Amino acid sequence: MNGTSQSASTRREFLGLLGAGAAAASVGVLPRAADAQQQSRRDSFRFVFLPDIHLMHERRSPQGMQAALRAAGRLDPRPDFLLTGGDLIDSLRDKTPDEAAELVDLFLRIWGDNTDLPAHHMLGNHDAAGWRNDSFPKDHPDFGYALLQRRLKMPGLRHSFDHHGWHFVVLHNIRLIEPKSYISEFSEDQMRWLTSDLAPNKDKPTMLFGHFPPVSAVEFFDGRAKHDDGEWTLSSQRMSRNPGDLVRATEGANVKAFFSGHIHRLDRIEAAGRTFICAGSVSGSKWTGHDHETPEGITIVDCHADGTFDYRYHDYGWEAT
Repeated sequence: MNGTSQSASTRREFLGLLGAGAAAASVGVLPRAADAQQQSRRDSFRFVFLPDIHLMHERRSPQGMQAALRAAGRLDPRPDFLLTGGDLIDSLRDKTPDEAAELVDLFLRIWGDNTDLPAHHMLGNHDAAGWRNDSFPKDHPDFGYALLQRRLKMPGLRHSFDHHGWHFVVLHNIRLIEPKSYISEFSEDQMRWLTSDLAPNKDKPTMLFGHFPPVSAVEFFDGRAKHDDGEWTLSSQRMSRNPGDLVRATEGANVKAFFSGHIHRLDRIEAAGRTFICAGSVSGSKWTGHDHETPEGITIVDCHADGTFDYRYHDYGWEAT
């Protein structure tokens, strides 16, 4: 009797110890991993990427820009900053000095009235004031990109900044060429600058931004890519002519993604160990409706302390009439 009782007691104690160990595992070890993940999320921050606003007087564009900025400000959690993606103003390149100045005034007024979030800016092919207008003097102090750089107080066409342990690099992958045209490329000078900028920041999770996509897939689906005599072609006015130079310049850095706009559509490519994301357009098809399958939208990016990120394209509800 006593022996049986002792044996049962021993078994109960042993099973109890196993149960306690399992409980410790479930309450201690696993939650610690989960806690670390939750802590990483608590240490996260959000920003909103706003490519291709294309502000104009027509097509209810001012109301659309206002709606996009207000939608960004209503997000929960609220963004730490906004980052524009170029082509802020539609065809500033075709305006006279007075017309260009008036549109920039309108842009700044809408921006100031509808958001108090910190902002970083990038310029696109539409933003070079007077580039295609012979009546805009080439020696005017606001010719080309000078006007928006000055009025937006930009540190330069290319620049970088840090935020909560992450490194952000804004590139200018546009070259204005004659006659009154442009191509997208990563110039040698800019790639040297990028290499030197990344070197002291190589351990930081990093995001790169440029107006033009370095590469594109969606352009081959009812886009601007052309097939003729058995060959596909895509103009360097749609994507950069030398994406390999960008890949080489970022070797050894902790680059998480390259975000772009310009083609107004959604595209994500994983290639050469890099992630290339084309992030739609605030204006859709320049305020006339969706651009192909892509509605007017903003891109919400959440960066986490563990070096990962999430993003989604948000249709903020504006519709052309």
